[in-house]
Amino acid sequence: MHLSRRALFLTAGAAGLSAPGFALAQGARALTVSQFSETRDLASIDPMRSLDFTIPTSLIFDTLLERDAAGHLVPSLATAWARIAPTVWRFTLRGDARFHDGSPLTAADAAATVNFAMEPANRSGLRLQIQPVARAEAPDATTLLLHTSLPTGLLPQIVGALPVMQAAQLAAADAPFRNRPVGSGPWRLAGWQPGERVEMEATGTHWRQPQPAFARITVRAVPEASTRVADLLSGGAQIAADIPPGLAGRIARGGARVVAQPGARTQYLSFWFRPPFDDARVRRAVYHAIDRQALADAVWGDLAEVATGAVARGAGGYVAAYPFADHDPDRARALLREAGIAAPLAVDLDTPPAEMQAAQVLQSQMARAGFTVRINPLDSIGAVFDTRRLAGQAAGRIFIATALDNHVHDAVRPYTAFYAQAGFLKAALGYSPDARLAGLLAAYMAEENEAARDVASAALMAVAREDAAAIYLAYPKAVYGVANAVEMPPNTHGRLDFPTLRPRAA
Repeated sequence: MHLSRRALFLTAGAAGLSAPGFALAQGARALTVSQFSETRDLASIDPMRSLDFTIPTSLIFDTLLERDAAGHLVPSLATAWARIAPTVWRFTLRGDARFHDGSPLTAADAAATVNFAMEPANRSGLRLQIQPVARAEAPDATTLLLHTSLPTGLLPQIVGALPVMQAAQLAAADAPFRNRPVGSGPWRLAGWQPGERVEMEATGTHWRQPQPAFARITVRAVPEASTRVADLLSGGAQIAADIPPGLAGRIARGGARVVAQPGARTQYLSFWFRPPFDDARVRRAVYHAIDRQALADAVWGDLAEVATGAVARGAGGYVAAYPFADHDPDRARALLREAGIAAPLAVDLDTPPAEMQAAQVLQSQMARAGFTVRINPLDSIGAVFDTRRLAGQAAGRIFIATALDNHVHDAVRPYTAFYAQAGFLKAALGYSPDARLAGLLAAYMAEENEAARDVASAALMAVAREDAAAIYLAYPKAVYGVANAVEMPPNTHGRLDFPTLRPRAA
């Protein structure tokens, strides 16, 4: 079914949703958010595309589990969970959750969500993100069994953020969940203008208490950071997200607050794995060429933690595997010679708009290590991973991005994305993982004991550092501009936690 943008916005009230443009009840509160990273361009609101796009999914849908302000997993739709066999987990679901059309949410809906995502023909972005799930079943209305392809003690972390969808919508021929989703969350869809904004209204009947403080939420997709700040300072938005360090002062001077919280994203560098970057020695040369501390200081100031491993301190599997002493331009030049490459090696650095300052710093640092870096500006982060663009490139390339949203707060997220045989780097960018990584990843995922997992993580990172498929640069904080009329309690989610937002007392 194809609808114009105007038609999609005006018909969002189908399938039990109220029509957009309704009048707010007297005294009801509305909130507008101007942001980009949690929606990207809002061209799609399909919850099956990725767990990285948390808005509007996190408002319209309930998840199996959620995280409290300290980052610990706590019940949501699932009230209890346990590993009942090496490759089987049981989740017990609450019995009082209902979809927005009034139908009950049962374990059959959760099983249908998982099985739809895991079916390759459905081309869901969730499939790689919830490895190693193999299939789901619902023996009764409140019991969900998840079967994995290998033993894992990390399944609650991996599937906790999964939005549970309506089985009937997933089975419908016209795939209504892609543009008319019926969820069970605190808000329901009231309108969507692709590429511009999405509007949601509180149901007032959600099982979670208290009910949301904001009756209506509008999220605008605004790629330009200065425009997001202007939205906030003009009163057009009450929250501006994804604030770069250089604009934080403007917010404070304009009378709003700057709120910085632990983030869930990673600034990293990786490759189009064509010659010469199919050679691990050349990739290690890039690693040794980069001064991560100086890079983070120049780009982020005190609004990021410099990366010394795959995840930041506090996340599961943290290990300081990449010491700052590894910055060694002479070692980088020696590795290029070992690979039979005469310096300077000319390389292309694909750079989305938000990474231009970092690219310029990298260009200077790598020049001292035997590289001539040509910065290739791209118009969006999506263009970085456009396989159609890359397919025409016979030579390898470097790219920089701030992405890899770590919704699981654990190293399993970068490990499966970067080092698994079915991971993102292999599937999209042509990486051939070191043969040792598969066994090391399996050992890490199998452990339920945290200390044992840390040991397994260190073993995996030792090989990953040698293979240098991804170079972790920094862990930026999530920085927001917040109007004085809004209270934003602190959390470690790395994303906006809408249910906790409240009007602020004068």
